[in-house]
Amino acid sequence: MSDIASVRGRHEAVVPTTQTAARTREHVAYIEYFRALAILLIVCGHTFALAWTHFADEDPTTRIALINVIPSLINSGTAYFVFISGFLYRQVFHGRMAYGEFMRRKALYIGLPYLFMATPIALAEIAAGAFYVESFKDGVAYPHSGFVDLVVLMTTGRMVNAYWYIPFIFLVFLASPLFDRFIRMKPGRRAALVAVAFLVAMWVHRPLDNLNPFHSFLYFANIYMFGMVFWEYRERILAVVARPGTVALLAILMLATAVVQALVLNNTSNIERAAGDGWLPLAFDMMLVQKYVGFFLFCGFFALWGRHAAKPLSFIAKNSFGLYFVHAIVIAVLMRMPEALSPHVSEPMADLALYFALVLAISFAVILTVKAITGKYSRYIIGC
Repeated sequence: MSDIASVRGRHEAVVPTTQTAARTREHVAYIEYFRALAILLIVCGHTFALAWTHFADEDPTTRIALINVIPSLINSGTAYFVFISGFLYRQVFHGRMAYGEFMRRKALYIGLPYLFMATPIALAEIAAGAFYVESFKDGVAYPHSGFVDLVVLMTTGRMVNAYWYIPFIFLVFLASPLFDRFIRMKPGRRAALVAVAFLVAMWVHRPLDNLNPFHSFLYFANIYMFGMVFWEYRERILAVVARPGTVALLAILMLATAVVQALVLNNTSNIERAAGDGWLPLAFDMMLVQKYVGFFLFCGFFALWGRHAAKPLSFIAKNSFGLYFVHAIVIAVLMRMPEALSPHVSEPMADLALYFALVLAISFAVILTVKAITGKYSRYIIGC
């Protein structure tokens, strides 16, 4: 490996020394560490459903209480993933790889694992009668089609929690020529477009259960573009946010937004728009504001102190897509276990910690086993 560590200002980077200037790019350590945190938050957020499977009255997201601040901080970790994806697209792919080659790689390393992991589950859902699509025209039902069921499941990711992200992110990948044009715009126009996209997200909200990838695209496009802009101005931004005092202030601001969500708005997650909700804004999406604070907070935090946990964070980041694909299935299996095999200690946060640790342990055991058996081909199966 030809990389050598270097320090630029207050943050770490790894700079290739043998590649040509056209291909040279830095490895930004704090983004790698941030990616590890993002996937951990995503897994933890999905574990809520498991932790309170048999004790619905314990769910802190259903009542006003100070404990709601914790779910407010954990939920919507996907926004961090999207921000990092935008950052990495600008850093790694823009101007370095033809569109066709870019899509080929994404199809192999994300699309193929999705097909491998999701198709059997979708077929099982259809065979068990757990999902079917009813089509009507003029009040008359069309004959049921298992093929239509399969298409709907695969294009929405509905078969298990979390898989909605793959159809959505492929829309983002397909739109790469549009994002390339965005990158080439003048700074003022880029800023204006991000602001407009942010307001659009505030207007449309997230789709109900994240099952409409086009709707999700409208909601997350501003974050993806902001990740690109962040990359361009990363040195200037880090000069400000990678300071202990700034990190502390950002942490206080983020906590304050979570408190407002939990105790004032009584909403610990994103606002979702269902089909019958009309076109007017439903409420103020404080979660979107919170996540923007988090972009600066965690980049600054990991630039300052991420090196102290570099090995475990790098390991988690390296296996992040594998963890994404596997953890949803692990949670789905555990939720179907008999109550006797799903013990709870009756303390919401203790249950969450217990099942979060269990899901991580099983997921990493599966990932490491698959990698040991399949070697370099594991990336086509589980994404890492």
